[in-house]
Amino acid sequence: MWTEELQKQTREFFETLPIAAMKHFGDMRFGFCMLKDGKYIITDRESVDRWEYDSVDALIDDGWAID
Repeated sequence: MWTEELQKQTREFFETLPIAAMKHFGDMRFGFCMLKDGKYIITDRESVDRWEYDSVDALIDDGWAID
């Protein structure tokens, strides 16, 4: 479930580690996120589609959180 606590955990996670397994709460996609050159890049596990975000808040606002 998409909670304030999960959003907080997602922000805190990326303060120490540059890569994470992710899930999207709009349609339950799963992916991997990597911080590269100041951008958060999420790659879908199945389709290999990619999304790029300028901040952790931007990817959270789009429905992503650590899995």
